[in-house]
Amino acid sequence: MIKDIIARRYAKALFSITKNDKETEAVKKELETLSNLIETNREIKNFIFNPIFGKDEKEKILTGALQKIKGADIAKNFIRLLLKKDRIKYLKEVVESLSILIIEKQNKKKAMITTIAKLPDSSLSKIKSRLSDITKKDIELEERVDDSIIGGVIIQVGSLVYNGSIKTQLESVKNRLLLKR
Repeated sequence: MIKDIIARRYAKALFSITKNDKETEAVKKELETLSNLIETNREIKNFIFNPIFGKDEKEKILTGALQKIKGADIAKNFIRLLLKKDRIKYLKEVVESLSILIIEKQNKKKAMITTIAKLPDSSLSKIKSRLSDITKKDIELEERVDDSIIGGVIIQVGSLVYNGSIKTQLESVKNRLLLKR
């Protein structure tokens, strides 16, 4: 989607101006805290996304919040840039993209595994090992439970998706049956 492309561009720009890993991680945490604040506080969210309020007012609120958490100047300037370019709505995605860039720099890859129920640690370690063999990178597994897939497993590594869910298989059978009509 376009918001992911925009978020990745801004994340790359931010990533390139931070001096070291420690600073990058600190800025990411500050922006993540701010993003969570916006997402969880309905009043702040309505204020930030309401076009009636000017960018200067929004900047005061957001930089004030960053000052309270002792945010770095890079984070404050970045928020100003997002406001100026009317991209503050992508802050959450920018933080996610920045996290991915940090992980990639450490020669790691993030993988999302979706199942109907929590998997045992032994199964997760086998999956992690296999994905590591395939990607030639250390894998950071994030597990998600979703009962709508009916059964099976969906594994996403970067933009590559392995979909072995029962739901997808049933949809495939349905589509083939409808084509034969």
